[in-house]
Order: sequence, then structure tokens, then C-alpha cells
Amino acid sequence: MFDKEGRGGTSTPTKIQVYPDGMNVVDGGRIEQDGVVFEDDFCSVAIDSTNRWNVSATGTSAAAEISAAINGVCLLDSGTDPDLVSQISSPLNFAAAREVIFEARLRPITSLAGIFLVFGLTDNILEDVAKLAFKDGSLVEASIDSWADDAAMFGIRQETSVNIYAMSVKANAAPQSDDTGTDLVLNAWHIYRIELDSSGNAKFYIDGTLVATHALAITAADPLCATVGQMITTGSTAAFVEVDYIKVWQSRVV
Repeated sequence: MFDKEGRGGTSTPTKIQVYPDGMNVVDGGRIEQDGVVFEDDFCSVAIDSTNRWNVSATGTSAAAEISAAINGVCLLDSGTDPDLVSQISSPLNFAAAREVIFEARLRPITSLAGIFLVFGLTDNILEDVAKLAFKDGSLVEASIDSWADDAAMFGIRQETSVNIYAMSVKANAAPQSDDTGTDLVLNAWHIYRIELDSSGNAKFYIDGTLVATHALAITAADPLCATVGQMITTGSTAAFVEVDYIKVWQSRVV
């Protein structure tokens, strides 16, 4: 069965409302197909870059690949060149108008030096070899900027701080940003969740705790992809991020 986080478990679901309208958990934890579910537990032989993921790994020794591990993980390796991206992105299959929910479990390993990490939902699959959805600069409110026109994401830029920020941008206007009160810690797993309602409002959760709310965060009708991307902004020490799973839910009908 599915537990309250939508993951496998043995208990009866306690929070059916975590699924968007039109999605029902029925016998055995099965999700009825009037809702759309995209999930990757990264238990395959390799990243499916033909049918499932768009992949960018542009720096020296950079990679985005399946790593042999219990439960399976996707390992993002920034490589040793600053300002070159390592990223996986789904197709543009999602929209706030369908009350989309993004969830991912991930952690940094080996080094935090120079890491710039963003993940969530955005309107461009791959920005450029040297760009992520939000610009390499301060993620603090009033100084944050984006390459994306519409996005709702978590972000960390170690050169500034190890604070994890909730960030959003609507129609290329001034982005919103909030310090979640949680720091990125080496080898520490967290479950990150972003919920968008049909008006484009966003709620951000870390390990089930609401950490930020953005009103009118995103254009509701804009097609979005699920993504995790990172690079180093300084030095030559590669940053590695393990992604345990990515899961996205949304209503099939408005």
C-alpha cells in the first residue's frame, strides 16, 4: 500500500488528500487512472534518456547515471569544471492547472564546496550548458533572478550559504524566495515536496513540514517538467548528488 508520502508501506493510507482531485487510492494502494503519476525509483540498468529523461552532463567527468545502491539512485556528478550543468528533466507533461505535486528524496555526498543545486518544476527542460532555471547568484529575496519564465523549485548555492530556499517565478516577473530554515548537510537525506494548486499557488514541504507558501507563484496553464540539476560555481572539486526517487502526481482533468 501507499503511505502518506505516496511511498510503499504496509499501513492503511492516512492522508488521501495528498493526491490531487480526481486521484483515488483504492484496494491494495492502487491509484486509479483518472489521475496521472510519473515515478522513477532509479532501479533500472541505466537512465532512460530515450523515453523518460532529458539528460545534460557537460563538464569534465560530469555524469547523470544510475548508481548501484540499495533501492537504486540516480547519481548526478557535476564534473570538475565550474558553471557546467549536470541535470535530468522529464518531458513538459505537467501543469499547475492540473494541481501537480512534485516530490523527490535526495542528498549531497562527498563535497558541498561550490555546489549550486536546484530541483522541482520548471517550464524549460534544459536551459543551456551553463544555466539552471535560477541564475547563479544570491537566492535571497529581492536579489534572486531566473532564466526560467515559470518555475517552482528548491535551491541551494553554497558560495552564498548552505540555506535551502523555496523559490518561484511567474511569467518572468520578479521571483519569490524564502529561506526554509533547513540547511543542506552532507549525506543527509530529505524528502522535498512542492504542491501547486489550480490557481498557481505553491506550497513547499521538507520532510512533511510546510516551510514556505507562495501566492500566485507560477502561471497555471504553463507546461512544466520535473527536474534536478546542479553544477559547481567555483573551484574544481566535483559535487555529487544522489536522487533516491522522483515522483509527480496530477489530475488527468481540470
